[in-house]
Amino acid sequence: MSIRTVSPAFVVPGVSVRTLERLPRIHTTFDERFLQDLLSDHPELLPVRDVRDDVGSLLCIGREVAVSSGAIDNLYLSTEGYPVIVETKLWRNPQARREVLSQTLDYIKEVVQRDFEWFAQQWKLYSQQHENLAGDLLSRLNDFSDDEIDEQFIVDRVNRALSRGDVIAMIVGDGIETRLQELVAHLCKDSSHLRYSLALVELACYQFGNQDGDGILVVPRIVHDVQPVQRAYVRVDLADGLERQLTVTPVVVADGDATKTPRVNLNEEDFLEAIEQSAGRKCRDQIEQFYGDLIDSFKLEPEFKAAAVMLKVPHPDGDGLGVSVLALEKQGRIYNTKHMRHQLRRWGLRPDIIDQITSDYWTALHYLDSRFNPDGIVHLAPRQFLAFVEIVDKLPDIKTCVGKVVAAIRSAYENAREQVSL
Repeated sequence: MSIRTVSPAFVVPGVSVRTLERLPRIHTTFDERFLQDLLSDHPELLPVRDVRDDVGSLLCIGREVAVSSGAIDNLYLSTEGYPVIVETKLWRNPQARREVLSQTLDYIKEVVQRDFEWFAQQWKLYSQQHENLAGDLLSRLNDFSDDEIDEQFIVDRVNRALSRGDVIAMIVGDGIETRLQELVAHLCKDSSHLRYSLALVELACYQFGNQDGDGILVVPRIVHDVQPVQRAYVRVDLADGLERQLTVTPVVVADGDATKTPRVNLNEEDFLEAIEQSAGRKCRDQIEQFYGDLIDSFKLEPEFKAAAVMLKVPHPDGDGLGVSVLALEKQGRIYNTKHMRHQLRRWGLRPDIIDQITSDYWTALHYLDSRFNPDGIVHLAPRQFLAFVEIVDKLPDIKTCVGKVVAAIRSAYENAREQVSL
């Protein structure tokens, strides 16, 4: 059933039901600039996970990004290393449908010729125009990520995606015409060598009331999409007499996860071997014994990543992301990960509770050794890591701190869940 045949409603249970009316095709409520602003501030409105379920979260890294063929309305990079191009179009401007589609395809062809450094430069230019955007691109992506991002991973992932044409492009409007959907299939034939995903996204907008301050309800959905091209056909014309010298062997390549590039993580043995090579056998044994003790004592889960093992408090419901309370790095170093704060937000805890938990924990570690940063340490700052061999005598006290913060996290989550059920 089309979304245009359904009217959403604002419901106050037991009190009232108010059916909302969709904005007409011709309206003055907003313009394309509003859509660009909305999508840059709230990239979660873009249904990119309906295109690729492994895309991660989006960070807008540029507006009106200049390229030789024009200016990209909104440019994004995902926490999993996928570039996303967004062009906006109002329903009331049907004359621009062919132009916006052709231009989007031109943008795809240009962007795939870039590299990670170009994206980092676009973020630098964009952040300089906004006082509330601080930090380099890697740091900002970490703020949006469900887990810590390894620098080598994100750089390699972006460059690999670009070299393969593996980008996502979206044409977004308050309404998408059938004619534009037909044009997608026709014009995309000339770009069959690329592996891009192209989607037409409708942001259906509904009025809450007749007053200017009543606001609107925005409902995103994909109305048409083109899946990445897994194969293209090449015609080979042979001179007379050469047909018998040609051998054709059919090869079937299965679609699916084989085309995805997974993040390369260490296993436990690789991790321990790396420590031994960097810091010696004794350090390896001490670290293995230490994290094994923490895991057994507090029911933590280890996650072996490309450069470190993260000791995590598993989500109590078993269906969410864990919270990293301590990191042990393969060079034989230890640090209190700042990403813990972001992960606690994912658990739905109140900001003041998160501040209290992290402040108490990090301050306690800082009291034991001033090299533990009282504001937490990001994994992109290895100079702040502590050499494990230099804190061996403090391990019992560190274990006590870890035990207290684990208990505080679990208690805060239980309290939050009880409040919701009341």
